[in-house]
Amino acid sequence: MSDSQVIAAFAAARKSQSPLSHLPEPGAPDYARAFRLQCAVTKELGWEQAGWKIGCTSERAQKALNAPGPFPGTMFANRIYRSGETFPTIAENKRVVEPEVCFTMAKDLAPRGRNYSVDEVMAAVAHVCVAIEVVNPRTPKGFGEEAPWFIVDGGLNEGIVLGEARKPLSRAGYASLYGQVWWNGREMQGGAGSNALGGGDLALTWLANHLNGHGLGLKEGEIVTTGVITEFFSAGLGDDITVRFEHLGLVTVRF
Repeated sequence: MSDSQVIAAFAAARKSQSPLSHLPEPGAPDYARAFRLQCAVTKELGWEQAGWKIGCTSERAQKALNAPGPFPGTMFANRIYRSGETFPTIAENKRVVEPEVCFTMAKDLAPRGRNYSVDEVMAAVAHVCVAIEVVNPRTPKGFGEEAPWFIVDGGLNEGIVLGEARKPLSRAGYASLYGQVWWNGREMQGGAGSNALGGGDLALTWLANHLNGHGLGLKEGEIVTTGVITEFFSAGLGDDITVRFEHLGLVTVRF
């Protein structure tokens, strides 16, 4: 099947919020093609891209999705919400709640012939916040597909809820920060920032260099959410979620 048919199928599923009835190809693409298709789906949608997510930065998430490592995903301006808002959703969505560290870029990190260092990447950060990424697969078997399809599907991002912007932490602060999450008032398993590729600073650097390797770069004003560090779970309609990260404050959302 042609790329154009795959692109059209995933773009239509994203717009409808309903999963595909079947995959457009019998076999999963390789990882390089999957990322090219993701970028093409973004173009096909015509929505303003607000930034990037990084999926499967934790071992727990990798095991859950049978993914060999992290992968990028797209985030859109029309799917960004603020703490305290109600997240629009429909009953058939999964609404997987992922508490994460999210950065906003102060300047571009343009593609170049060598990797960026962690210090270079962090010097390009404007601010940081605690966030709740909401994940929703649009594949026929949900989370049961092969991982490259999750990349085509925008990294499974459905939207993000942002807390208050804070000054960037020290390098050591990202690995050591502790996150807590409450589901309808019941505290779930928390976690440390190091669960996401060793810390948000390292995860952000991974993305900058992944994009660099594809001739792409991070842009001023873009947001990047760096992967779940606590327990993650599928919330129901009407549920309330509260997340607190030390040094970064609170973020809440209702479905």
